[in-house]
Amino acid sequence: MNDILACPSCGLDKTEAIVHGGSYILRCAACGEAIVATSFLAISDLDHPFSAFADPGPGKRPRPETLIARGPLRQISPTISAAAREGTRVLLIPEGTP
Repeated sequence: MNDILACPSCGLDKTEAIVHGGSYILRCAACGEAIVATSFLAISDLDHPFSAFADPGPGKRPRPETLIARGPLRQISPTISAAAREGTRVLLIPEGTP
């Protein structure tokens, strides 16, 4: 277990990344507890590709029809920001990661 990012509530070390409002949040994939957060602006300039979905909740797989955007984060961040500003929690899934 990686104690650095282990959930303080349940101890699981599996995280998910969501964007809510203007925040980028790593949360526990089991219980949803926020583990660490920063400004979405701080990471939105990455070239790594992501898929962004309407958040189905902790540990749940998003349905294909809830796709908000897909591509390099730098290019899709305006779409993600707009959805998050309107109250949608956005689940970010890195592409090309095992």
